[in-house]
Parts: sequence; C-alpha cells; structure tokens
Amino acid sequence: MIRQAHPGPGAPAYETIDQKTRDAEKFSTEDNYSYPVLIDDVEGSTHQVYGGLADPTYIIDSDGRVAFYCLWTHAPTLHTALEKLAEQDGRGVVMGGVHRTPHMLSSMADGWRALKRGLPQSFIELELSAPGMASLPWLGHFIKPLLAPVALRSRPIPTPVKIGMAVGAAALIAVAARAFISRNDGTDRNSEYR
Repeated sequence: MIRQAHPGPGAPAYETIDQKTRDAEKFSTEDNYSYPVLIDDVEGSTHQVYGGLADPTYIIDSDGRVAFYCLWTHAPTLHTALEKLAEQDGRGVVMGGVHRTPHMLSSMADGWRALKRGLPQSFIELELSAPGMASLPWLGHFIKPLLAPVALRSRPIPTPVKIGMAVGAAALIAVAARAFISRNDGTDRNSEYR
C-alpha cells in the first residue's frame, strides 16, 4: 500500500478512494493544474508499477511507451524532453530515457506547501527520516521570491545566463571570502581612510 506522502491532521493518510479523489480535486484547484490528474487506487497500484518513488514524472510517447523518466520532477528538464520527443514525431526514447539528478533547489523553493498541509506530523517525520528535507523547504518558503526565478522555471536557463550567474556567484563568494579573511587576520583595509 502506498501511504499519503506527508500525512498529518490537515492531510490524513488515505483509507478510501473517495478521500484520494477529494484531495486530488482540492489540490488541483489550489495549485491551478490545467492538466488531467491520475488518481491511483488506495493500494497505489499505478505508483508501484512505475517504481514507487516519491516525485517522479514519466513522459509516455504516442505508442504508449515510456519515452522519458525524470526521477525527481524538474520542469526545465521535462520541457527539454518534450521538445525532443516532438522532434521525433512523439515516438521513442529521448535524452537517454532517464534523468536521475535530484533538483533540491526547486523542492526548497516550493516544497513547503505540501508539508504545510500535514503539519506537524509531516515535518517531524520527514525531518527525522532525512534531516534537512523539511527544514530547507520551510526556510525556502521565506526566500521564495529570490529562489523562484531560478528554481521554478518551466524552461531551461539559457547557457549564457548560466555562465553569467556562475561568474556572479563566484564573484560574491570571492568578496565574502576576502571580507572574512581580512576581518579574521586583524587587518581592516578601510582603516587607512579613517
């Protein structure tokens, strides 16, 4: 049996298909889904057939075969896979068929909503089983405006932008390291101007 991912008082573990259906309808409305949502049976038969992992996405080609499997749902990766599948007339395996990279930044930026539904039990259980996996989304909730433009994109970031971001991040790290070193070695570069 597949258990409710983040159970708690606001999102109890499922015992009937009616509970799952109500939650699916509720969350689809709250999250503004514009696509059909599969409601698995209480035993999780479909989930188990497709591997039983927590957050995968499968792209099924026009022949009904798995064209791509994203172990950790990531919209930009799925966008690219769908473009590649379209280039192949909707048939066949794309991008090697599987993407196993965990995309923690998107979970940090937008994972709090799911955990919040089952508080406090959801937070406690997840934090005890994988330290940081509940507290990081909680922290990410507060800085979501900063994380969202990078973490919650539907399309991949263009390569020149990635390079610019990497250079900017490296520059920030260098400035912070320099400030830290000068503070700890007793020198103050601005003291000569005082």
